[in-house]
Amino acid sequence: MEAALDDEAIDPRADLMYGIGELQAARKGYDIAETYYDGKVPEVFTSVRLRRALAAHNIDFDLNFAKTPVDAVTDRLEIAGITGANDDETALISRIWQDNQLDLEMPDVFRRAGEFGDAYLMVLPVEDEDGKTVRVEMFYNSPQTVRVIYDEENPRRKAYTIKKWCDGPYIRAELYYDGRTERWTTGKNSKGDKPADWNPWPADPEDPESWEIDNDWGEQPVYHFRTDRPYGTPEHYGAYGPQNAITKLQSTHMGTVDYQGFPQRYALTETASTDTSDLEPGDFDDGDWPPNEAGAGPSDSGDDSSLKAGPGEMMLLRGFKSVGQFDAAQPGVFLDPITFNVRAMAVICTTPLHLFDPSGEQPSGQSVRAQDAPFTKKVGNRQLSYGATLREALTFALRRLGVVDPVVTIHWKPAETIDDAEGWQTVQAKIAAGVPRRQALMEAGYRAEQVDAWLAGADDAELQRRVDVLASLADSAQKLGAAAALGVITSEQVTGLLSGTIDDLEALAQAQEEH
Repeated sequence: MEAALDDEAIDPRADLMYGIGELQAARKGYDIAETYYDGKVPEVFTSVRLRRALAAHNIDFDLNFAKTPVDAVTDRLEIAGITGANDDETALISRIWQDNQLDLEMPDVFRRAGEFGDAYLMVLPVEDEDGKTVRVEMFYNSPQTVRVIYDEENPRRKAYTIKKWCDGPYIRAELYYDGRTERWTTGKNSKGDKPADWNPWPADPEDPESWEIDNDWGEQPVYHFRTDRPYGTPEHYGAYGPQNAITKLQSTHMGTVDYQGFPQRYALTETASTDTSDLEPGDFDDGDWPPNEAGAGPSDSGDDSSLKAGPGEMMLLRGFKSVGQFDAAQPGVFLDPITFNVRAMAVICTTPLHLFDPSGEQPSGQSVRAQDAPFTKKVGNRQLSYGATLREALTFALRRLGVVDPVVTIHWKPAETIDDAEGWQTVQAKIAAGVPRRQALMEAGYRAEQVDAWLAGADDAELQRRVDVLASLADSAQKLGAAAALGVITSEQVTGLLSGTIDDLEALAQAQEEH
């Protein structure tokens, strides 16, 4: 086996060691991205003593806004359907989808791609004893353990892919090329940082040459989902700085809560009078609550202090000129900068501000669409990028299952749809101005196939009537909602009225289609 390696003109470990170096160099950035998404970034202290003091108590007050830019994009990435060139291909895609639980796997891939900037989908054919592919396995792999190495001359072409992981006392690695797979392993408890640490890893212990597995795939079974090229940037990368500030402000704010609940007190004495001998042990005791006879806290006997509150009682302090307490820090000192940093985070990460605070005052209508426009465009770009990669992965899977020249089409749910009165009035105005109805409805966020099905068999007058009905219905819903907020009508009555109206419209439309 070693002799076969020595016959190679090029060191067979060269790609392996280069790939390991690339993985290690990128790992730090991925780890940081994961830390910010999970909200585990420690507070930054300018005082070493303060950092050590809080670290000793293991106290934190997580207020994680940094994950919002990632989740906001992921929530908008919904696949409406996937079709093939014909019904048989579509049925096969559906089988692949169900066998691999891709309805659960793909949202995780999209989220991880947003979290790290990169995510990988492995597509591995499973063959029977005759070498025929009977199914394919598709699953997510982290960029912390997998990396595609792109060709320097053509950055769009994959030179090879490395996957490296720990397996007990061993470190394993696989290199995927267009026509073969190489398997490598270290010895026990080896760091794997030197070429000599690595040896071929046969798939079959009885066949020493099985560390290199040839295939006729013609491409690597690894598909790279990314937010940029050649490698992506985390969706929340711009949130790191604002999140550091928020974490520090929140921790400091929580530190002042003790002083807000239990303010520091003081007593001023006359220059010539500092005698406090008349004070009883309980007065201004350092322990705040002097122990009772059982040693379990303050008693309720009334004898703990000479200061007694009640009818006919007199509070008498000897030797002090005046008493008072220090004012605690105002919450606004911390909360206002937190609000500023959240706004900065929204701008830097191209994420609508209202998505950071869904319980607050929400804009509506045209205002929402204006704020969401850059974000909607970003979601559209992710749909293009992720859709192209998913199409490549499914095409590869179909080829392995015997489909010749498969065609895969990804249908996304719209990143934004119009469902308010103002929006439908805008659609109506566009149509009145001469914009084709199909175009106006697609600009409203509906898919082409939805619009075509909706408009099929309807003349211009019918199309105009439908748009008018939708605009009127949306306007009525908005006004009824305002009436319910004023207490003029109940929410149940509003729901009943709208439900009845919609049912009547559906029955009328069905009757017209039948005739």
